[in-house]
Amino acid sequence: LPFTGLPLRLTQMIENHHGALERLVDLLAEPRSALDCFPALFRREIGPDAFSLALVEAVAHLNYLLARGEVTRELDDQGIWRWRRAG
Repeated sequence: LPFTGLPLRLTQMIENHHGALERLVDLLAEPRSALDCFPALFRREIGPDAFSLALVEAVAHLNYLLARGEVTRELDDQGIWRWRRAG
């Protein structure tokens, strides 16, 4: 049978994305690495099979917030980007 719930599903996906961004900005009251952001973005444990995809998605969210001026980033002594809420 054809899928007929596309408008509802798209609305759910948009709401989930906005909620994840809000949780992420809240988490970034203190400097965090992209890996530290996993709990705010994903509501499950990320295993080795999904780690790379999760890391790319976390960085994409962080870059989106950076482009909007909502977060800043700084390279630490170990060469890891630390992201923090702007302001």
